[in-house]
Amino acid sequence: MMKIIMLNMILRGENEMNTRRGVILAFTLLGMIQLLGNSYFLSRFIKDRQNNNEAPSAASASKKNHNDETPTLDFAIIGFAKTGTTFLHDILANHSQVIMYDDEFWGDGEALRSWLNETVIVQKTNNSWLDDETKRKEEPQPATRRGIKCPRIVKETARLDQILVNTSRVIVGVRHPVLWFESLYNYRIWQKYQKKRFNRVPPIKYLHTNRTEWLGLSTGAARFDLYLKQLGKVPVSADELQKMTRMNKVDGVMNSTIHHEQHPMKVFLYTMEQIKDNNTQRLLHFQHTLQQFLDLDTPLLQDLASEEKVNVNDFEHSEIINICDEQYRDLRNTLVWQGKHASEWIRSKFMKSKDVIVSDVVFMNEVLERWGDDPCEKTVMNSSEVLRQSKK
Repeated sequence: MMKIIMLNMILRGENEMNTRRGVILAFTLLGMIQLLGNSYFLSRFIKDRQNNNEAPSAASASKKNHNDETPTLDFAIIGFAKTGTTFLHDILANHSQVIMYDDEFWGDGEALRSWLNETVIVQKTNNSWLDDETKRKEEPQPATRRGIKCPRIVKETARLDQILVNTSRVIVGVRHPVLWFESLYNYRIWQKYQKKRFNRVPPIKYLHTNRTEWLGLSTGAARFDLYLKQLGKVPVSADELQKMTRMNKVDGVMNSTIHHEQHPMKVFLYTMEQIKDNNTQRLLHFQHTLQQFLDLDTPLLQDLASEEKVNVNDFEHSEIINICDEQYRDLRNTLVWQGKHASEWIRSKFMKSKDVIVSDVVFMNEVLERWGDDPCEKTVMNSSEVLRQSKK
């Protein structure tokens, strides 16, 4: 279609251009388009970034609600799968100031607005706080933050504009790519037998690819940096965009508009190690940072470390894998190589953004640096117990 439009434009060109010259120039241009391949696709994203020099205004954000009476979404847990998102959802749902969507949210903007309107009714049941002067002095106003969990949205960044406004915040969890792959694969096996959701499970070798054709799982889908780049917190160069176009078979990569780096959305980045940290002081600091990020008046669950976590890796079946088995060494090598490069970008660029909040930068750097090591190699593990705990 683009070729036809451009051909017509040139053939109808300026009056002084004769037909013969127009035809020659048109076909020359078409040949250039054929040679350049994806350059138009690339330039479209570059132009999109250049044209978004200003963050969306509060006025434009309010238009997204289509109804000034509709409350806005305060935060969203947007990914990644198997990084403790369900655990965080449940912890936040039990907080007196938070109303969480009951399950994972898979709807669109209209479905979200419908739910947000329902939350007003829930909040009105707590209006006794408004009528009690003592409560207002001694207790925070209940149910003042509305949140959803939708780990898929980190791979569908265009949907962020459908559900978020300028003041919304997002929470993103990451994990060592090797352990993430094993956890998600075994979770799919659990779903197959416990939820009866599908029948076919491809051999591991078919998932050792950039293509993501089986339920969001492949080695390419472990490139967390590619998805984080699309949040627009760090300027992306033309060279990086070119590399991303070559990865567009990976689930969610380059399938939607890249947000401009000045988008006001704040991001809270965490790792699995932080929500199950045995270091009490560090864990409390993590909880406090998340509390501040969500603007909550009271602390999260104090004893976060002892809270029971659902671990489907305890599910036993012949198709469950132990990724440390020798037969998966090549798979691990790929994931470690990718992890090393992803870690370097996250540490050197993403975490440096003023819009990205991290609880403990030093600890986060230590954890991310280990992405360049194979967690199954005893030379980089303190003990087998550390590996067992990290796989939960």
